[in-house]
Amino acid sequence: MRVRARLFADYRERAGTEELWLDLPPGATVADVARELEARFPGLSLAEGMAAVNLEFAGPDAELRDGDEVSFLPPVSGGEGERLFFTWDPLEPLIPGLLVWAQAPEHGASVVFVGTTRSPNRGKEVRYLDYQAHPEMAPRVLARVAREMRERWKLGRLAIGHRLGRVFPGEASLVVVVTSGHRPEAFEAVRYAVERIKQILPVWKKEVYADGERWVEGGVDPRLRLGDGL
Repeated sequence: MRVRARLFADYRERAGTEELWLDLPPGATVADVARELEARFPGLSLAEGMAAVNLEFAGPDAELRDGDEVSFLPPVSGGEGERLFFTWDPLEPLIPGLLVWAQAPEHGASVVFVGTTRSPNRGKEVRYLDYQAHPEMAPRVLARVAREMRERWKLGRLAIGHRLGRVFPGEASLVVVVTSGHRPEAFEAVRYAVERIKQILPVWKKEVYADGERWVEGGVDPRLRLGDGL
């Protein structure tokens, strides 16, 4: 059977390719694909990351079928209780799995924020948004946001996922999942994450209309703004 393997961020750079098709025996698993990729690309290690099969998170023992797509997502943070990632694929299929992963008996509160593309915006119909990121900085900054959240609140597990590329109206561009022992911390942490991401995450969006396009200005951390020093 043939499966499509996709690599993202650091994995893509280490392998020198974003995707490839692999011929595997029937009954092959996600782990078999990972081993095949590591054998083909010396220096590529997938053990610390996550995998998704057809846009659904999957474990190493998940059995594959002909034509399946297996995505390998590198971790941004080494913490066991965090899932921080960027993806060119739709976020919607991942959200239920992220919530299930985040929940635990000791975490009485679970809060999910989903930001979607809005149209019309400022009186104009938006065809789509185009998200671009600094490939090396963005993962580090996302990890910083998660670290700041944990410094302020006692949290359980947290997940932050951000879309890249073309995102159409109604599609999710950002998902934040937070669990904690009590609801005030969870609500406050989610709000902080969304506002902080707008301030410092090196991801930019362009609004595209039928008759033109424009870059949408976001916020800037006032402590980091260059204006006063130029």
